[in-house]
Amino acid sequence: MKNYELLYVTRPDLTDQDLGTLRSDVQNKITSLDGVVEKEDPWGKRQLAYEVKDMTEGIYTLVTMQLPSEGPVKLRDQLKIDERIIRYLITTKDRKRTS
Repeated sequence: MKNYELLYVTRPDLTDQDLGTLRSDVQNKITSLDGVVEKEDPWGKRQLAYEVKDMTEGIYTLVTMQLPSEGPVKLRDQLKIDERIIRYLITTKDRKRTS
């Protein structure tokens, strides 16, 4: 399994309860792909760099996780259809290297 980071931005009009439900849904999607959520870091509501779907703000959350090699593609497919998420980015997390 490889280490990945998922940064997703949700609609700013979600309530705290809706946001909690969404976060648990994302965690369930990761674990259903045989992944492991290592850490979840909510960044809160922030101004977007540019307007996305008529929204100028979004709620950011960073998730550190481990997934099998085919996991990111399957996770993207699931996140793409979730209307609560307006943007997302999955990146490979590099391990710290010593020289």
